Amino acid sequence: MARYFIDLHDGSQHIQDKEGFEAAGPMIARERVVGIMSAVAQGFQAGSDHQHCVAAVRDESGTVLFRARLSLNFDEAE
Repeated sequence: MARYFIDLHDGSQHIQDKEGFEAAGPMIARERVVGIMSAVAQGFQAGSDHQHCVAAVRDESGTVLFRARLSLNFDEAE
């Protein structure tokens, strides 16, 4: 099994995954990112007009395989 790492960045804070997890392939890592980003969205604050988070999935060699982006934007109605 391959080892994957998921790093998170919200524009001000970068959390690097140093432990990683084993998975049968990148689709399993993708499923894990969906779960993580769902939890991140739950933590978004109502008082902010813009919030975002980027998750980067790396393999054992450090190569970024893909990124997932999550954004919440409030725009005033015209």
